[in-house]
Amino acid sequence: MRRRKLMILYFAVVTLKLLLGTQSKSTDDSKQETWTGTTIEKQMTSERDTNDAGDANARRMKYLEKACRHLGYTDDNYTIAIRAHMSPNYRCLYCRVNKCASTTTLEIMRQIFNCDTDCLVKMASIVRSSVNGSKIMKDAFSFMVVREPYGRLFSTYCNIFYFPKEDWIYRGTKIIKLSRSNISSDSLNFGHDLTFSELIKYIVESFENGLRLDEHVRPMHHKSCNPCLFHFDYIAHLETLNKDFEYILKTINNRNIIQNYPEDIVSSLREWTLYGPVKHLFRTILLLNGSSISHYNIFLRAWSYYQITGQVSKTIDFPYSKEDIKLITKDEFLRALKTAIESSRREGNDLNKQRHEAMLQAYSTVSPEYMERLRKVVATDCFLFSYEERPDFLFNRRRLLLNKSYNTFNFFKGL
Repeated sequence: MRRRKLMILYFAVVTLKLLLGTQSKSTDDSKQETWTGTTIEKQMTSERDTNDAGDANARRMKYLEKACRHLGYTDDNYTIAIRAHMSPNYRCLYCRVNKCASTTTLEIMRQIFNCDTDCLVKMASIVRSSVNGSKIMKDAFSFMVVREPYGRLFSTYCNIFYFPKEDWIYRGTKIIKLSRSNISSDSLNFGHDLTFSELIKYIVESFENGLRLDEHVRPMHHKSCNPCLFHFDYIAHLETLNKDFEYILKTINNRNIIQNYPEDIVSSLREWTLYGPVKHLFRTILLLNGSSISHYNIFLRAWSYYQITGQVSKTIDFPYSKEDIKLITKDEFLRALKTAIESSRREGNDLNKQRHEAMLQAYSTVSPEYMERLRKVVATDCFLFSYEERPDFLFNRRRLLLNKSYNTFNFFKGL
């Protein structure tokens, strides 16, 4: 009897191994997942170990070429309009992907090409009106910027839908209508209280139904910036942006596309990008006049945004009462914010950890079902740009919920 049980157990184990082996090779999706799971980890480690942006880009391009072939792209001459900005001398092209340092990149182009917003808009319309993007790129140095897809979606939510912005009215209202029932009149009119899980629901369901996605959350390889259709000279990663831009600027300078440039141009824009959102706070307050939405909560959300992004320590409380808020000016708010940021900088690594905690808190509100469906939305971006398709820190539900119970600080106050 005991021998029989051992035999049954043996065959059960063998059968399970065979099934698992077969399952890992049964579909194209699984082949892609297996390849990225092993290859990407080696590639990411290799990139972290090098200081040469040119070598890093060469590896990215080599990997991208293989990934494009794997996905079925060929070297056909595609006639697709490209969503790009171009220098007035037609020799530098930047393919814009929203929420991938696009604001910083456009400001750099304004400065190095002495091309203001009207100039950039004009050049973009010229590029867009020409259908054959490959021909436009032929004599230009071309590049795009990408970032880790799950982080990009989190950043979009924090910057566009959580921080007080005019975008609420024309983006938030639209998404709330698609992702929520029993909508209040304020939500319907102002779109101020979209949650992260609602944004993910909108992304997943719109993607699955073939609907047009908001440009801030659509896949980075969207057809008008697809690196399998357009062959860029350089693909920068947000995670290594300073190093990548240093290489890009040196290259276009050596090719006489620009004549000299400020070597610290990327770092010099830090304060400009850091405090830029504050102007939206005060514009939004004016737009909300006449609504029942709490102005105190709006200011509280602006402060919390800087805690979410790891600029203000979560140990520094919002310094105003509900009475103070009625009289606060933009300059006063900026002074308080700068003081808090300077005090927080002493904490260093704790602030990096804080950003991570905020991201975990947001993703813990998304159900396991929607996380798996979201994985399919970002899968191709992860595959093309060497990012992990199913990062354990987001998909390990037990660890995610444990983190939620351990880190009880509420990053998303005022919702």
